[in-house]
Amino acid sequence: MPGQAVTLFITNSIDYVADLLVKQLGSEHFFRYNTDLWKDYRLLVSDETIEIEDPTGRRVTETDIVKVYRRSSMRASTIFPALAQTDAERYAEEEVWMALTDVLNIFWEQGKVVLNQPLATMRSCKMQQMRIAAKYFTVTPFRFVLGSEAYLRPGVQSVAKSFTFKFANGVGFYARKVDEGSLDASWPWFLTDYIEADEDVTVVFVRDRLFAFSLSRDAFIAETIDWRKAPTRYAHRGWRAFGLPADLERAIFAFAAEIGLHYARLDFLKKGQRYTFLEANYSGEWGWLDPDNTNGLMAKILYEIDPRTPRVGCPQLRWR
Repeated sequence: MPGQAVTLFITNSIDYVADLLVKQLGSEHFFRYNTDLWKDYRLLVSDETIEIEDPTGRRVTETDIVKVYRRSSMRASTIFPALAQTDAERYAEEEVWMALTDVLNIFWEQGKVVLNQPLATMRSCKMQQMRIAAKYFTVTPFRFVLGSEAYLRPGVQSVAKSFTFKFANGVGFYARKVDEGSLDASWPWFLTDYIEADEDVTVVFVRDRLFAFSLSRDAFIAETIDWRKAPTRYAHRGWRAFGLPADLERAIFAFAAEIGLHYARLDFLKKGQRYTFLEANYSGEWGWLDPDNTNGLMAKILYEIDPRTPRVGCPQLRWR
């Protein structure tokens, strides 16, 4: 295996998009590292080289890795919050996580990291990005509240969201419409104003191209405001590709340039010709939008991460 140019694919063992990409491009062009299964890998990081060996005995070195593509990699304890771990196991998991973080930093410095920047949400999460987005889009007002009923507005219908989503095995916090007066002020709440809309819109930004899709809310709005809780077939097959207004396209490119992105999935609500920005997911899922590689999105992702195509590394932040 050493000597063959590959893309280091940092992901999890449970990743539908990763499986799609490997199937499309061929496993010989990827070296997959599943962060939740770190115990099954061998890893060496030194002042001279990086070496990784997977459970099958396949091994790559730093010189073999020409691109690095990071998906939504997570600790096993994050994927499975109820996972029982000893103190020593938690310590070891955190040590490996920090080592992998620095491996990404090393490859980022070399210009090998493509599309998804390492831990982008640590430097630009929902609230900071929404402040920046206000320069370019119509945005919904937001508040993060904790510790005082004075921060809440009884009788006002808002949307409660989550930064982290998952809080138990198989259980996630979906966006929901709430009366602020019903909330317990001793708990943290991320709230946005409720926006009337006819369609959900998601736009996948891939370096120099945009792929826009819309989903009518008619099929689920009576039951939920979160399309992810809509009937499964509709939620995954009801999206339709469409063309964005030119001024919105320009705004998205300007927003991405200011933050320093080569990839994001931006979510909007659409009412008539009004688009309201909700958030940008810097490693957002996209596989269900083009599972059969028919509308250009998957082909674009494949081109960017293929070890045989020209490499355009992610923008790298510099200390000032």
